[in-house]
Amino acid sequence: MARTSALLPTLLLSLLLGSLAAPGCGTSQAKGAGLVLLPGDEPLPAGVLQRDPRLNFHDFGHVPDGDVVSHVFRMQNGDPGPVTIQRVVPGCGCTVASLRYTSADGTIIPGQSIGSKSQKLLVIPPGVVAELELKIDTRQLATKNVDKLIITNVTSDSPNGYYLSFEVHILVEKAFEITPGMIQLGRVPKNAGADGALDIVPARGFTLEVDRIQEFSPGVHAELAREERLGTPLWTLHAGFDAPLALGLHQAKVVLATRTATGEAGRPLEVALVAQVVDDLAADPERIVFSAPRAERANGQAQVFSLLAGQRLKVLGVELPEAQRELFEVSCGPQEPDPEGKSLRWTVSLTTRPPLPPDAVLSGKLLLRLDDPQHERFELPYVVHLK
Repeated sequence: MARTSALLPTLLLSLLLGSLAAPGCGTSQAKGAGLVLLPGDEPLPAGVLQRDPRLNFHDFGHVPDGDVVSHVFRMQNGDPGPVTIQRVVPGCGCTVASLRYTSADGTIIPGQSIGSKSQKLLVIPPGVVAELELKIDTRQLATKNVDKLIITNVTSDSPNGYYLSFEVHILVEKAFEITPGMIQLGRVPKNAGADGALDIVPARGFTLEVDRIQEFSPGVHAELAREERLGTPLWTLHAGFDAPLALGLHQAKVVLATRTATGEAGRPLEVALVAQVVDDLAADPERIVFSAPRAERANGQAQVFSLLAGQRLKVLGVELPEAQRELFEVSCGPQEPDPEGKSLRWTVSLTTRPPLPPDAVLSGKLLLRLDDPQHERFELPYVVHLK
């Protein structure tokens, strides 16, 4: 009897394992092939001599810098039930991935954005072919003239294959090295305009030359010069924006024509210009900000100056908002005045006059009156935190 009792746990475990493995049980793994990759038939890209046998690999070959290329991987649901793609992770910020499939009536069913928080990016019915499109903007790819392998990982809920990895190879051809990469002019006064420069040299292994300025945006001026340095051609592009300019962000481009060593036209070269156009007058800091006790005097300052080269200002007076004239004292003085009382910079001081009200914050704008026909006034904001 004791022997029979000792065998009972082993017998029960065997029966349990047998029931779990029995066919047709609801807990058994569904039979199927998961997401099955299908071969493509698109033409071979430039620089690719033969098709790679790996279905999860695509070779973009040699791609000129500035192009946008894309490839579609096709995968068929080989499971008896629907398969959900839960996550897509591209291996490079230059890559944009999207999902879709075509229904039986020809309707294209797009997937959710891969950046969404949804756990169901695309639900693929049994037997349906889904597409994963990978699009690469070569302008966003930091590495040029070298081989680049980008891996995109896909996660699904298929018990017959949870993970898929897709690989693409690309070599972005950049015929010129540009230093710096664009002409960034920073803050530009609206009535002065501005210009900058950059240097262009042929990249190693390329023999293209810059031929001439082909075109540029309206309101832009550009000039191109060529010289030889240590046996290597170097082109310097001077370009900028013409005044007067509207306030805000300005973006433009200069297109340079190129040619081969035999004189044939090459791919045009684009150079970007960027500037933030601001008022001619500025303050540093842009507003006076300080904390002040209610029962003690406190002070804040800012310097007012012109962004126009060499312009000297003369401040005739400073006015406070009428409602706060009893709460503050304001003064303004030149740093290095000339005989006419003009200066490149003026220091504006704002001082509290206690006792101050129970307000948490006092704010407003100081009005500077100037002896300048183009700039008769300048507003300087202030914020005082009371404690």
